[in-house]
This record gives sequence, C-alpha cells and structure tokens, in this order.
Amino acid sequence: MQTGAQEAWDKGQGVCQDMAHLTVALLREAGLPARYVSGYLHPQPEAEPGDEVAGQSHAWVEFWTGEWVACDPTNRAEVGERHVVVATGRDYGDVPPLKGIYHGAPGSTMDVSVSLTRIA
Repeated sequence: MQTGAQEAWDKGQGVCQDMAHLTVALLREAGLPARYVSGYLHPQPEAEPGDEVAGQSHAWVEFWTGEWVACDPTNRAEVGERHVVVATGRDYGDVPPLKGIYHGAPGSTMDVSVSLTRIA
C-alpha cells in the first residue's frame, strides 16, 4: 500500500487496496464489523463464456449487518460474479494476493500471472 488512509481520503483517490482500507476503517469507526477481501476482478464485464483473459488482483470489503454484505468502494459498485474471492482478513497484511517464502538464487525474481475464464 503506497497511499495512507488520510491521504486517500483527502485526495479521494488511491489504488483498490487504499480504498478498501479506508472503507474498512470508516465502517469500523461507525461500529460495523468489517473485513478486507483480497481476490481478482474479471476485467471484461461482457466477456463470453470460454473467453480467457489476464486477471487483475483487486480488493474490496465486506461488513456485517446480520450477514456479510460485500461492496467494492474502488468501483463504487456491488460485488458480483466478476469478483473472485481469494481470502478475507483484517487488512492487506493478512491476505495479500501473493505471499510466501522464496528459496533460490539471490538474483532470481518471481513472476505470477492469473488467467480468468468465464464459465457461464
């Protein structure tokens, strides 16, 4: 996360992780239990079944009102079938899209890609 919550609030901008963190903080301040959701967003709303596209990591929030309600503050939209949940946690630190231990040559780098295919 590059942008702090205050900076995201003041500027009204930031990446999805920033917007999710800010929204979680505001919901918690209002007394609602809230959690950070890490996953992927299918980038093409009108994709045909079988079309494979490069996935985009994304973050959104869920808050408790007797049941978990999801919202995507970055896109100012409801969470729907284009959102693919990987994990939920308190914040990005609990559920980053890529986390682990690397064992190998010091000069090596890791590269990860995710393909999403609409099935219906």
